[in-house]
Amino acid sequence: MKSTKLVDKIIHFSKTQLSELKYIKHDVNFLDKIPLNLNQCMYIVNWQESKVAYQKRIKEIFGYEEDEFGLKTILEGGHPEDKEIVLRVSNGVIKHAIENNNFDQDNTSHSIIYRFKKKDGDYIKILRQSTIFEFSEKGNIISNLSIVTDVTDLIKTDYVQWDLNTPTVYLNEFKKSIYTEFIDFFTHRELEIIQLVFQNKTSDYIAQKLYISKHTVSTHRKNILHKSNCKTVLELIDFCNINGII
Repeated sequence: MKSTKLVDKIIHFSKTQLSELKYIKHDVNFLDKIPLNLNQCMYIVNWQESKVAYQKRIKEIFGYEEDEFGLKTILEGGHPEDKEIVLRVSNGVIKHAIENNNFDQDNTSHSIIYRFKKKDGDYIKILRQSTIFEFSEKGNIISNLSIVTDVTDLIKTDYVQWDLNTPTVYLNEFKKSIYTEFIDFFTHRELEIIQLVFQNKTSDYIAQKLYISKHTVSTHRKNILHKSNCKTVLELIDFCNINGII
């Protein structure tokens, strides 16, 4: 995850907060004692009951009252341009957790930066760091806890960024699960163009190489940047590296 030094500090602080939870899991009352910064909030989603089981400082960050901040708000609150990417990343994490319940759940957390809608309709950029809060005896996920930090003033790029905090022995397998979700994100033609763009080839060269018009190349390049929420080739390189696309 590409970030500023200040964001790195926030990420480290939140990881510390999450790591403390392994001592108090299954006891929601102790969560009130976990300190949060002024730009942070916290919530627990119980997936078996499809509801938000706990929330703290949600109104201060998002403006929602307690009865307004439910699972639907969480799932649909992402910016329309970010939703598909957030969903793919989340699916990869959840799929790995379900299929590999032998990983170190106490020391594993997932971080993702994307845009989220507040009650007033404005979007803020959030760093959401999540960890599994409770497993069933059969190894199924019951709930997960998320600490959310408003990083609007710190992150200027719009493309979705994510990272995993997990022991090295599990990291590669975890990432493979997420990379699988992005196999069909770009079309074959778009991937061909991306590879040539990364080689610093011009649109004229790409058109001749792929036997298409320069106008078609330009259209593909615009679509690629729009699809990934990237503004520059450097951002696109980061996006593709993060998601195992290239």
